[in-house]
Amino acid sequence: MDKEALTVFNSIFSSGSAFVYRCANDENFTMKFMAGQIEKLCGCPKSDILGNAKVSYVGLTHAEDIDRVFADVDAAIEARENWDVAYRLSRPDGTAAWVRERGNAVYDDNGEMVYLEGLVVDASAEVNLRKELENTLQKTEADNAEILKLAENILRSVQKLSILAINAGIEAARAGKAGQGFAFLAREIKALADENNAWANRITDQMAGRDSSARDKIMRARAPDQT
Repeated sequence: MDKEALTVFNSIFSSGSAFVYRCANDENFTMKFMAGQIEKLCGCPKSDILGNAKVSYVGLTHAEDIDRVFADVDAAIEARENWDVAYRLSRPDGTAAWVRERGNAVYDDNGEMVYLEGLVVDASAEVNLRKELENTLQKTEADNAEILKLAENILRSVQKLSILAINAGIEAARAGKAGQGFAFLAREIKALADENNAWANRITDQMAGRDSSARDKIMRARAPDQT
């Protein structure tokens, strides 16, 4: 990848907890290219990961999650579809980070697979939020106020992802030819925003039947996203 394209990649992901990659479809997911907040999520610089210099990406993946990750990726490749999988990264300092990866296989003109590429985003807040939401929904209807608060948090996450998607599109347009590969990334970021928005809509529908004021409160929280 040329310097201009790399500059655009770093510009897009410099402020968010995310990175993009290209890797081999081998037992180590040997990384060929990475850009973004690698050290923030993986706990080590990309120079340690590229080419398995000091650690492989598979080596950073939590032992309890690796089989599931391989299964999901293999199934998606076989079906010629994108994969969407959440898993933990085990950092060298002993801490763990939940991430969510959306990716796909890339083929040459002869239909031969040349590499895998994708987007990895910090999913810690998403995982914690959904666990908290599930626990809250299991409680009595007296917890309606807490559910509304969680819905507002989801909506804030949607807004941030939407802004990131817009920025990716803008940077891609500015980059001209060098930004042609960003269209997929922008679509994947938007897909994450749409999915979280669907969660908020689900809460809205459930709460509307319990509390006549719930829909108004959630719609007020959603208002900034529509401006």
